[in-house]
Amino acid sequence: MGKSLRFERVAVLGAEVTGIDLTDDLSNELIAEIDEGLLEHRVLFFRDQDLSGDQLVALSRRFGESFVQPALADRFQELLIIETNKNRPPYLNTFHQDMTGLPEPPGLHFLHALVVPEGGGDTMWSCNYAAYEGLSERFQSMLDGMTCTHSLLKYYARIFARWENGEQKKKEFEERFPPISHPLVRAHPRTGRKSLFINRFFTDRIDGLNADESDALLEFLLRQIERPEFCVRLRWRVGTLAIWDNRCTSHYAVADYFPQRRKMQRASVEGERVS
Repeated sequence: MGKSLRFERVAVLGAEVTGIDLTDDLSNELIAEIDEGLLEHRVLFFRDQDLSGDQLVALSRRFGESFVQPALADRFQELLIIETNKNRPPYLNTFHQDMTGLPEPPGLHFLHALVVPEGGGDTMWSCNYAAYEGLSERFQSMLDGMTCTHSLLKYYARIFARWENGEQKKKEFEERFPPISHPLVRAHPRTGRKSLFINRFFTDRIDGLNADESDALLEFLLRQIERPEFCVRLRWRVGTLAIWDNRCTSHYAVADYFPQRRKMQRASVEGERVS
């Protein structure tokens, strides 16, 4: 790493990054340092960053093309506002990877804190590399080559049920985003390192197994991902930015702060076909 940035490792994944103001006109060399830090640590934390929504989107674009959340594209486009309060309770109380029901799920996320509760509202990340590498070689060999069916509607059907035009949106999703199979074990496109690629939101079943076999094996592997020794936990402050690799991490927004307010803004970067 260059002299300008300091990366302080937090856990098996995650690093606090200091020595940078992300509102500056960042050089290509600094962007490359952040990029390399992401490959090494999978999630990076930057404190005291006074970023507008436009600045957050512009920063994310330095790392690739913008990813637009399909379900919310008509409302948020490149910038996603995530706000919970006494009228909109938090509900994402589960480890997950985002949008794996797509042929090309998002690659990176940039999440910036605008309003945080006095207590609670942390986010946790788990290292899907460590989860895979923590399995025996024989078990890894069994999993390599397996595929899973992922579906956006496994998660979004319950969201659409609360919308006035929910049935119409559900039908659109069924047509535009049919279920898709991805490898159960994914190789990172840049490092080649293997990780488990399943999650509770979008992974429907393991292909080729009956329902009982698939449910049992998925539950075992999901619990493997959720083991505390594979995790890092962030206490948010206003101005904190987290950048993470959605390909090889799972994240969990802890819903323990109701009825307090929490407001975040997020930009994302496109990924690639899973292999």
